[in-house]
Amino acid sequence: MAKIDRKKLILEEAARLFSAKRFDEVLMDDIAHQAGVGKGTIYTYFADKEELYFAVVFEGIRRLNEQLQRKANRQQNPEDELRRMVHAIVSFFNQNRFFFRLMSHEDGEGGKGKNRKRWREERRIQLAAIETVLQNGAEQGVFSVEYPQVETAILRDMVRSVMIHARGMSVEAMVDTIMRIFLRGVRKKP
Repeated sequence: MAKIDRKKLILEEAARLFSAKRFDEVLMDDIAHQAGVGKGTIYTYFADKEELYFAVVFEGIRRLNEQLQRKANRQQNPEDELRRMVHAIVSFFNQNRFFFRLMSHEDGEGGKGKNRKRWREERRIQLAAIETVLQNGAEQGVFSVEYPQVETAILRDMVRSVMIHARGMSVEAMVDTIMRIFLRGVRKKP
């Protein structure tokens, strides 16, 4: 097996295990067994379990951020762009619950170290992509945006709230709820 294939396989199996169990419940022996490699092979690529964990996290977040940046750069209907973006975020976190748990944990802690610093940088990329869509919509007269950073943070926090409280809802229902409340509020139409 090629070196790159082993690393990719280790990352895939680690992601699967981290998504099913808490960080402290996942053993390097389990990852090695599931990947079909010796535990020493894992340490060839990763210094310890935390480095492996963050490698899994950053690979997933990198893919999500690339998707969001592509959506933010489209020149289409801003409301449709925003919906696609929210759908991508909700789908990602729904499928990868451990990313969501990490996001909630890291945001509250303001941690230290290179991994936590990189995590905050990756989060900034997400927020910038959302803000771009909101500002594009404001320039086109579709959205009323007075405080782009605040309104971006509110949308992000709506996603977080839905992920915490909407157990059993489909991704589409979660996205519909976020979009309805963010764009139109909860006031009943007269």
